Amino acid sequence: LRRFLRRDGGAAVVEFGLVVPILFLLVWGIISFSRAYQRLNTLSAGLREGARVGSTFAAPGAPCTTCIKYGTTQAEDSVKSTVYIFSGAFGYPIDTSQVNVDMTNGYDVRVYVSGMSLFTGLNFLGILNSMTVSREAIFRWEGAP
Repeated sequence: LRRFLRRDGGAAVVEFGLVVPILFLLVWGIISFSRAYQRLNTLSAGLREGARVGSTFAAPGAPCTTCIKYGTTQAEDSVKSTVYIFSGAFGYPIDTSQVNVDMTNGYDVRVYVSGMSLFTGLNFLGILNSMTVSREAIFRWEGAP
């Protein structure tokens, strides 16, 4: 019986049981933060692409054929759909209800999102789920003097 109690063959299993949860938590954290960073980059790129498309429309009230052809509402819808399509190509489509377009600021087009959550699907971690970001992209009108 003493010989059986002195054996240390089960020590590796106990050590493995203590180390593996920490290792899994570390790997899970790396993957989660990598996905959040990818989502942030997709958000910035989508807004930038939408602002670029919006800059091709002329400023409201400017005497040109583009203004007559496209109204401000149609231009804003075009910008929002561009943001949705471009971000969806990278796997994180941005809801168009969160995208705001400001085309009335002189000769600039401003496309922005406020209060967007980066860590989706992490409802059990309240602190990460409540973290939000705001991003914007500003382009100058192409037809501006």
